[in-house]
Amino acid sequence: MDMDVTKLTEKWALAAGPENHIVVTSRVRLARNLAMAPFPPRAEKEGLRRVAEAVDTLIGKHPELRGFMRVDVGALSPLERAFLKEGYIISPEMELGGEHRVLYLDQLRHCVIMINEEDHLRMYCLRAGLQTDPSLEEISRIDGIFGRALNYAFSDKYGYLTTCPSNVGTGMRASVMLHLPGLAMTRQVEEALKAAPPSGLTVRGYYGENSEFLGDFYQISNEVTLGRTEGEIVTVLQGMIRQVIERETAARKHLFQRKQTYVEDVIWRAYGALTHARIMNSTEACKLLSPMRLGIERGYFSTLSHHELSQLIVAVQPAHIQLSAGSQTGAEERDVARAQFLRSKFSRLDANN
Repeated sequence: MDMDVTKLTEKWALAAGPENHIVVTSRVRLARNLAMAPFPPRAEKEGLRRVAEAVDTLIGKHPELRGFMRVDVGALSPLERAFLKEGYIISPEMELGGEHRVLYLDQLRHCVIMINEEDHLRMYCLRAGLQTDPSLEEISRIDGIFGRALNYAFSDKYGYLTTCPSNVGTGMRASVMLHLPGLAMTRQVEEALKAAPPSGLTVRGYYGENSEFLGDFYQISNEVTLGRTEGEIVTVLQGMIRQVIERETAARKHLFQRKQTYVEDVIWRAYGALTHARIMNSTEACKLLSPMRLGIERGYFSTLSHHELSQLIVAVQPAHIQLSAGSQTGAEERDVARAQFLRSKFSRLDANN
């Protein structure tokens, strides 16, 4: 039976999370390799197959893992893989496809296990809002199951061994996705985020390393994994996030106190385009959706929530639009379909200006 990837939706976006007016998601990812085979970039197909089979066997027999759904990534089309990447389910590296690349998802889509990506195992927990501690706790539980059953590549001196030297140590990457329209409009983003590098943190785009900053979304994650415990890394990250939340909150307050007419004009111009445009590319759609968050805060759109807006950011991406159309479409056809989709969504809003 063919897999319908449109059913593998980003369920984390269906519910609100703590600080969700600014924090979109929290994710904790672990990189692990098995001692039984060379790491993926140097492994032969047979080695990758053995790793995939070992994980399949463990998940199939362990009672706490039997609820996971298996997806053969190599059997998916490029469009289907792009859909999963846009939905923040697989990484850009996993989107490339290839033999013996397998994806496992739990029923709530909180936890995902990618097999034979850059490392043998890339497992993460993703939750809405600021939930780094619950994410770390949940993925650590799953990691414990794997660690007790499989022989990890581990060094007493360096910790977990990974393909990329920057992940050696804990092998953990904790990240928080922030939406910062207030800081963007007041041109304070660079100042607000300048403390990240000295703290061992880095700022990335919407889809991680080397990706663009989409619609005022910024992803902050740890860059240092060696020499710190998982708890220490999360504590440093949370401290930085709290500072940015305070600055974004202050920026929004300043905008509505000192530049209310200007901000309202930006919001309602965006609303006008979203409800009337006949053609729109994904970049423009994200730019227009971004100030809508400020409108939500002011109560202008009583039937639109922050997490629903987060869903729309994903839904307007190219593969989502194309798969929802049910057929292969060109760029212009997608832009027309995207504009129609947004008109339908926003024309039903209870807008109060």
